[in-house]
Amino acid sequence: MTAYDFDEIIDRRGHHSAKWGAVEGDCLPMWVADMDFRSPPSAIEAMIERARHGVFGYTLDPPKLKDVVVERMSRLYNWEITPDDVLFSPGLVLALCATCSGFGEPGDSVLIQTPVYGSFFKAVRANRKFSASIDMEYIADGTHTFHYENNYDEFELVARDPQTSIHLQCNPQNPAGFIYARAELEQIAEICLRHKLLIVADEIHSDLILEGEHIPIATLDAEIAQNTLTMIAPSKTYNLAGMACSVLIAQNKEIRETMAAALQSISAHVNIMGYEAAYGAYTGGDEWLRQALIYLKDNREFALDYIHKHMPQIHTTVPDSTYLLWMDMRDLPIVGDAAEFCRNQAGMAPSPGEFFGEAGKGFVRLNFGCPRATLELGLERLRRAVDALALKV
Repeated sequence: MTAYDFDEIIDRRGHHSAKWGAVEGDCLPMWVADMDFRSPPSAIEAMIERARHGVFGYTLDPPKLKDVVVERMSRLYNWEITPDDVLFSPGLVLALCATCSGFGEPGDSVLIQTPVYGSFFKAVRANRKFSASIDMEYIADGTHTFHYENNYDEFELVARDPQTSIHLQCNPQNPAGFIYARAELEQIAEICLRHKLLIVADEIHSDLILEGEHIPIATLDAEIAQNTLTMIAPSKTYNLAGMACSVLIAQNKEIRETMAAALQSISAHVNIMGYEAAYGAYTGGDEWLRQALIYLKDNREFALDYIHKHMPQIHTTVPDSTYLLWMDMRDLPIVGDAAEFCRNQAGMAPSPGEFFGEAGKGFVRLNFGCPRATLELGLERLRRAVDALALKV
């Protein structure tokens, strides 16, 4: 069995990396959700083999990749779909935009629970719709940690508005990292069915489960499946975001055809290497992923322990999934934005909380999908900056 080296420091500067190119000097980028690990050899080898063919003309959706997705859903979730239920998109954000374009009417509201992935808002605005945002309830667990709970009364209130036509759901949740329980999914799905809201389930982090079990909302029952468009991808799982290949699953023919038409209207096609990378990762990346999850869970524990021990003023979630830590910095005497403080005073750059909606003000999201040495350095820099704040008070 191959042992993968997640401690390897790979220099990503000079390679047009969005993550590393967004910071200057020796500032550590700990923001956007891509990992600093080498992708699985099976994905790399699949791309190399395709490159040897030497001809890169227009391409069609590969049936073999659809078959792999079908097998994967059956194996992981006992979810029986067919190849006809599967579509591909060059990225999930583009798929979100196509969804907001293809479904509902201009001026409709889209129900979103916040804080949540910021591109939800972008997709809604870009397609002449309005975000009907509901802030989840912040619940302190004790001295150091917190979690969120759904506000079903507000959810119901927004859902029953005749102008609300879509619910964008994020599960596993980004940025908080929690996984929806079956009872929560059932209650959300029931409300959406009753008020005729299309469920668009962003489940892109569903392979990155550190603890617990992911339940695709479409697997609850046949009626819910017929009202759901599910979005997954190998991009977060296998660090292939730059290959831009996402998977869409719709068992309802009308939803599937509407989505396919929305994608076609903007000529949204996955590139050849994106298909090959996805196929290689899905067919040969299981052991890499198993080891990556162990490493990520250890990184999570290291980060939580370090923050709670050295920076108790910062409260955090305990993510059951993803490689993202949501941090409440509102108890620190920071003047201005928390992310700017981290960048300018600490020399480490997490994602700004306001990207995730108004509910994210005073928060940051830290990416711990990196070698331990990088994570430790970033946290040490933050500690020094926090300690310096205390001296000023």
